[in-house]
This record gives sequence, C-alpha cells and structure tokens, in this order.
Amino acid sequence: MSEEQASYVTLDVFSSEILKGNPLAIVKTGDCKLSQKQKQQIAKAFNFSETVFLHRADQNGYPRADIFTPVNEMEFAGHPIIGTGHFLFRQLSANNPGGSSNLTSMTKAGLVAVSYGPARQVVFAERRHSAGFSRSRPLASDVRGVRDTSPVVTMVKGVTYALVDLTERVDLFADLVPGASPELELDEGWAPSFTGIMYYRTLGSRPEGEITMWELHVRMIAVNLEDPACGSGSCLLGAYVALSSSQKGRKHRLYINQGSEMDRRSHIIVDVILNEEMDQVSSIRLAGEAAFVPDGKISVN
Repeated sequence: MSEEQASYVTLDVFSSEILKGNPLAIVKTGDCKLSQKQKQQIAKAFNFSETVFLHRADQNGYPRADIFTPVNEMEFAGHPIIGTGHFLFRQLSANNPGGSSNLTSMTKAGLVAVSYGPARQVVFAERRHSAGFSRSRPLASDVRGVRDTSPVVTMVKGVTYALVDLTERVDLFADLVPGASPELELDEGWAPSFTGIMYYRTLGSRPEGEITMWELHVRMIAVNLEDPACGSGSCLLGAYVALSSSQKGRKHRLYINQGSEMDRRSHIIVDVILNEEMDQVSSIRLAGEAAFVPDGKISVN
C-alpha cells in the first residue's frame, strides 16, 4: 500500500517577520479523505495553537477551512482565517496576476468575507453581527488585586472569552503566567465552548475624523498556554471596547499588540462599526500581515 501524503505550508500570522506572530499550519487536503481523528492527530503533531485543513472550493466557489487546536476542533478562530487568506491570495496571484482581491471562505461558524490589500500586504476578514452578539456575565478572577468580576463575551458558539482590564495594574500584567481555561457558566445553547481570558491594558485613544483610534496591549491565556496572537479574542475585545465607549461614536479602530512577552510580537488591527443606535455591533473586521515559513508534505495514513 502506497503512502498517502498531503501538502502543507506554515506561516507566522500577524507579523511580517518570520519567528514572530502566531504560527499556523495549513494542510491542503486535496484528494485525501481525512477523518476527524486523523485531523486531530495531525494538529497535535504540529502543536501550533491552530492548524487549518483546507478543502477544495465547493460548488459555490467557497474553500472550506476546518480549524483544529491540538485538542479539539474550533468553530471559528481569527489567526487561522487571516493566515488562510494570505495563502489563498498567494495562490490566486500566482495563477492569475491582477485577479480578484476578494473571496469568501467557509468555516463551521459560516461564511467569512476575506479581502487582500496588496499595498500593505494585509488580509482583512469581516463578519456581520446582529442583535445578541455581545453578552456580559460576572466572572471570578484568579488574579489578585483586580475586581472580582469581569465581562464574558462570545462571537459564535464554541468561542468564549473573559475580558480582564489590567490598565491600572502594569505589575500584574507583566507577571501573568499560563493557567487553566476558566470554567464559565454559559447560557443554554452556547455550551460546550472553548474559553480563554483576554488580559488587556488600554494605552490610549484619539479621534481621527469619524473614527476613534485605540492602542491596546493584550495577553491571552487558556489551556495552560499563552497565545502569541489571538484574532477572535481581539475581535470580541474590540466589540466590548466600542460598545463601552459608544459616546465616542459608531466607528472604532483598535491597534492591538500581543506576544512581546514571548518574543513573538504581533500586530492586530480590529475595526468595529456600531449600529445607528450605538447599542449593538453591526460589523467587525480583523486585519493582519503574515510571513511564509517552511512548507512540505505530511503522511496521512
């Protein structure tokens, strides 16, 4: 029996430099019929925060991205979508220079619109949101010296974060260490879910025309690990900041720095637009660079 192999490529997402940002593996499934067990085993072997299994486009022209951590499948995650976008646009450019800079990919959470800005070499991923997007619940914090409740927010079923504001506690922010994922009591229909904690510091804000610009420093901890760049958590944090500061207007842009404590500095951009009443999120757009690293083939049988 011949050995079946699948091609893969690795990228460092949310950075233009290799060995910075958040590593991602993309496995091109091609004709390989991979089971859930095989995908999980491969993701565990790569041992990145996420691995994408990229399937050929369906009859509607949508390539499908299945996202796995080393321990489970995710409905949605930010840095895999940005990294996959960079890979797909690289393929499109090679096959059709000057072709479209827009495409749509399919995830377990639904369709995601992705675009490419060639001037800045940045990929943008946007999701529309309706009523009920943002929820807040109390959470007991395991960090001494901060308030004993924090908001809990979710974007899609299966992805939930607690947001802990350490703006005034630089000492605690610097001394954070990886810990277990928080145990959260979720509303009916939202469990089971990946849960993480986004610790953040707001460094400042300023108006630029109709947009409020924010600078934040973030650390995300879950499953006893620290993530060098968390796209989905940054989207939720952006939505929370915008809704909490709606007096500043409908449009908000967040420049988020993450990963410097791990020597994997990452730069994440999140654009949030609120509805006319400024009490709900209308849309969120995530953006970032990526650097291509090694590629190769992996045995799948």
